[in-house]
Amino acid sequence: MRSYLFRVGWWIACVVIGASVLRAATILETGPLRAPVTVSRSGQFVIHGNQGQSSGAMQGAPGRFRPVGDGSVILLRPDLLSVTCERVRQSVSVRLGMVDRAGSKVHLHLRRRHAVEARLDIVPEPVSGGWMYQMELPDEIEWGRLVRALVEVTLLDLANRENNGTLCVMPPLWFAEGLDCLLVNELGRDLIPEAETLVNRSGRRRDPLAPVRVTLAGRDPEGFTALTLVTMDQLSDQDRFTLFRANAALLVSEWLQDDPGRRHALEFLRQLPQHLNWQTAFLRSSNGRFETLLDVEKWWAVATVSVLSRDPLQQWPRERVITELRWIMSETADVTAATNGPVVRRAVPLAEIVRSWEFTAQKDVLHRKASQIQHLAVHAPPDLVPLLADCFQTLDRYLTSRSNAGVDPIGRSDIEVRGRILAKSTSGKLDQLERQIAARP
Repeated sequence: MRSYLFRVGWWIACVVIGASVLRAATILETGPLRAPVTVSRSGQFVIHGNQGQSSGAMQGAPGRFRPVGDGSVILLRPDLLSVTCERVRQSVSVRLGMVDRAGSKVHLHLRRRHAVEARLDIVPEPVSGGWMYQMELPDEIEWGRLVRALVEVTLLDLANRENNGTLCVMPPLWFAEGLDCLLVNELGRDLIPEAETLVNRSGRRRDPLAPVRVTLAGRDPEGFTALTLVTMDQLSDQDRFTLFRANAALLVSEWLQDDPGRRHALEFLRQLPQHLNWQTAFLRSSNGRFETLLDVEKWWAVATVSVLSRDPLQQWPRERVITELRWIMSETADVTAATNGPVVRRAVPLAEIVRSWEFTAQKDVLHRKASQIQHLAVHAPPDLVPLLADCFQTLDRYLTSRSNAGVDPIGRSDIEVRGRILAKSTSGKLDQLERQIAARP
């Protein structure tokens, strides 16, 4: 009897437990589905998938493959998006020459049926000990816009890792756009792993400045101030925006080409929260390389000449460059041969203009000549670039120093003496340069 009662009790318990399990399974199956969450390898990026979407679900018909890079719009899948996030972050780290280290959490929320061109907003949120970033993405998006958003959020994280304030600082637009342009030009679709493609990574590295040179062909690069102070209204025009990205990519490429430049960029990001504007942070973080924005402007003028002249497609024959330079280094003007003598038209060397003309008459001529030399240097063979850069810097330094000669509160006679000293030293330098040009074959 005791054995029978035990068997009956055991059977009843099994029925109850089984019913509970079945009921629980029904609740899990019919209850609301939770959106899947995928965490990237470093743990920095957290992807919240669409409700009911499996993080590893295959898209499209099985067994059908297409070439990588087929179309600009891609379908985002949480597991592959996490790989894209890591690739972009690592590529930014390589460009900046920094140790690859994950930063603050970035939550990306995939939204079904959002417009492909939906606005991508990055929302920073202060958390204990730092910041967290939220971003909504349409599950179908142009791959270039995705990379651009990930570059921006990566720079945002780098700039605010030590920011304990209540205001999240934004890196300047030219930095983000320039860096994004370089990465896209160099790595392209290799940044975007896709399901059902023949090849996910090409293994090639392209010249990131090749498209930049094509865009800027026949155009002078923008000055540092004009480039970095551009407004969003000005960039509403697509052609203007394309030129802006090309110039920004050129600027960032030259800035990050050596170790001091890369250290400057990292220190610049670190110091951004400490200053009211990025210009002050840029100068303070340069370790004495740039004392004023005028120093940056001069560096940029020489750097653009150097990098664009390395493009063989833009180079002119050296004979043409020398002929153009000889013409630039003089100005055709009406002058009198002697007191009360007849007026004659002749070519006046720039050295003579600096020595004998009033500064008000020199100024416009020398500004024009400096601009012409800068433009010519873009087309010069590499061995002529130092000579052209020397000509440009001589005129530029003279114009800057002479224009600032009357800034200090000194007497008019002292200003005139200072001006004569500057004119004498500059005209001597121009004489030397003209002899070097004449000696060139």
